[in-house]
Amino acid sequence: MSQIIERIKHQFKKYNFNKATFKPIIKSLKYAFFGFFTLFLAFFLAVYFGCFGRVPTKKEIAVFQNMEASEVYSVDNILLFRFDKENRLNITYDSIPQHVVNALIATEDSRFFEHSGVDMKSLLRVLVKTIILGDKSSGGGSTITQQLVKNYYPRTSHRFFSTPINKLEEMVASYKLEQHFTKEQLIVFYFNTVPFGQSAFGLESASQRFFSTTTSKLTIEQGAVLIGMLKASYTYNPLKFPEASKKRRNIVLNLMKENEFISEAQEDSIANLPLLTQKKQLVRHIGKAKYFTEYVRSEMKKWLEVNKKPSGKNYDLYKDGLKIYTTLNYEMQQYAEQAVAKQLKKLQREFNYEWRDNEPWENTPIVLERAIKNSNRYKVLKKKAISESKIIDQFNTPVPMGIFSWDGNKKVMMTPLDSVKHYLKFLHASFIAVEPQSGHIKAYVGGINDPYFQYDHVTTKRQVGSTFKPIVYAAAIEHGVSPCDLYPNQLIKYSQYNDWEPKNADNIYGGEFSVWGALAASTNTVTVQLLEKIGLPKVIQLASDLGIETKLPKIPSLALGTAELSLLEMARAYTTFPNYGKPVHEVSVLKITNREGIPLNTFPEKNKKEVFTTQTAEIMVEMLSRVVKNGTAGSLRYDYNLYKDLGGKTGTSNSQADAWFFGFSSNLITGAWVGAENPSIHFKSMTKGQASHSTLPINGEFLKLLNSNPSFKYYLNGEFRKPSKEVLSLFNCSSRKNVPSPIKDTLNIMVKDSIQIQQVKDSITN
Repeated sequence: MSQIIERIKHQFKKYNFNKATFKPIIKSLKYAFFGFFTLFLAFFLAVYFGCFGRVPTKKEIAVFQNMEASEVYSVDNILLFRFDKENRLNITYDSIPQHVVNALIATEDSRFFEHSGVDMKSLLRVLVKTIILGDKSSGGGSTITQQLVKNYYPRTSHRFFSTPINKLEEMVASYKLEQHFTKEQLIVFYFNTVPFGQSAFGLESASQRFFSTTTSKLTIEQGAVLIGMLKASYTYNPLKFPEASKKRRNIVLNLMKENEFISEAQEDSIANLPLLTQKKQLVRHIGKAKYFTEYVRSEMKKWLEVNKKPSGKNYDLYKDGLKIYTTLNYEMQQYAEQAVAKQLKKLQREFNYEWRDNEPWENTPIVLERAIKNSNRYKVLKKKAISESKIIDQFNTPVPMGIFSWDGNKKVMMTPLDSVKHYLKFLHASFIAVEPQSGHIKAYVGGINDPYFQYDHVTTKRQVGSTFKPIVYAAAIEHGVSPCDLYPNQLIKYSQYNDWEPKNADNIYGGEFSVWGALAASTNTVTVQLLEKIGLPKVIQLASDLGIETKLPKIPSLALGTAELSLLEMARAYTTFPNYGKPVHEVSVLKITNREGIPLNTFPEKNKKEVFTTQTAEIMVEMLSRVVKNGTAGSLRYDYNLYKDLGGKTGTSNSQADAWFFGFSSNLITGAWVGAENPSIHFKSMTKGQASHSTLPINGEFLKLLNSNPSFKYYLNGEFRKPSKEVLSLFNCSSRKNVPSPIKDTLNIMVKDSIQIQQVKDSITN
């Protein structure tokens, strides 16, 4: 202080002031001081009331908490995913060694337990020594609480006024925090938010990253290293700059001694210890059922738009520690993933063998060109303004890379062009299992391998093929068509549709099919006739009522499944059959709680309404069960020993680009799709590409695994509702009449017809 007084006296001695000149100066200074004070007060109040945005309100202070990732759980309480952007592991005060707290206090804020968020003595010290005297060694004036505010509320730019506004905001926010929380709580907040560099956020992550230990097991010297890093996490990184880190550690130890946290003897002994780090790679929670949790993320995005915190602000999946409890059963999910992997591994071998001498895109070279231009490598090079010729050169130059294969992921030397070709040839698949009564999603496989193929094919829209036919048949039955009505199996040119001539997949014509027989054999000729009979608008309306949200094309080929729909939409529509006329919207989230476990609003349940009569429903269930008993899906029973009540439908689009299967018991809907990413890439032959060969086995394997587990037999042991005698009488007919030869994949329908007719008669008699 004496130095300051002497400097002021010295300044006055330079000038010869008399009373006459001094008074107006004093008066001007008074006005200037008053004006400055008024402006400062206005400025302070503007900051205090959050006019610049960073100062939390009382409500926000009351709920001030550590940033914590929201978590997604399965219905059997398995952690599926954590929505974290950073490697952050929160700890409690009890897990922090006292010597680490002491090191923090000694180094960053020696008066922490004495001030109320802002240390005025430290600020005066900075003002006098740093600003007036120019002593840069005096340190800063920010308290631990102010640093916490800076960690939690990142600074914003206010141009020329950034520093005063940000500093004052931090002071105000610190004072508010100190009024609401204990010092111990603030210490925990600080240690859980402070960054240490190298993707380590918070003390626990730093302890694991640099010393391969937990916070609770940190030694004094290890704690001193980490606290020393707070001044400059890169400069004092013990892995990169061990000597600088050691010097900084010893400064921290000295400060601990000066503040009487350790003795001189302790300081000396520890200061001589070598810097022993033990590097550990932090592994973030990569998650389980990744396609499903990404779907949940998209659903939660909708939820976040309409649900707010008590403060009125939006929830943040990455900071607010929500607990999201889903419908997914993880054991069933594992079965689904196994079933997909088993079948796709087999199919890929068959596909590669079929195209062994040629490229699958040989007739459509533009497919390869587009794949190259859609690759990340091409986009990066293009963004750098590299010429097309140089890009081509780079694509033809081998580089080391990791690739996915069904024989295990591999490290290879490969050109980027060959890499594009490699992935372009892959077949993909998706699968879903839904409880028809509740809509609960029990299993969800969006692709074959998430790290390499992130596109979710459950929500992808592709041509659905014959799996759309049950919608046509349901509309027809609802409008008076009977299962035993006969329709000619013949080629018909529809002049009103430019002489369009729908053909059967097996190219067999002649004779007649009953309605139920036509569905069992998936006969195109009859299906189109039914569409013509009842009219396209009625089919489109029913599809909408069933829950199909995509706008359907108003063309007759819709009957054969030319519409592009998602697996999710179709599964939703198929819930109508075991629900006997009531479709159910899928549900993925059961419960959402805040970090304290208090339940929050969940997704509103969508109304269930009957879209066709009970009789129509009974007829459709009977018809679709016959598809499994003796139709195109017969292998589901015989190859997988599934003899309980099952219904289903196969579907294969043009050129075998898409293969589908939907099956259902009374308690479970399953659906699967198989195809290449580009529809131009597909099996050459119908034999390999048809749904009964490519897609149905996924469902079969999954159901077989469920059936072998007593915990899940519920899903297969249920029986369909017994049809009324009136309904059964409607099936007292053969599947076909005078059809030239058995339809492929119908499993000897002609033999079975007579047995079934007799069973119907017996049922009616009884």
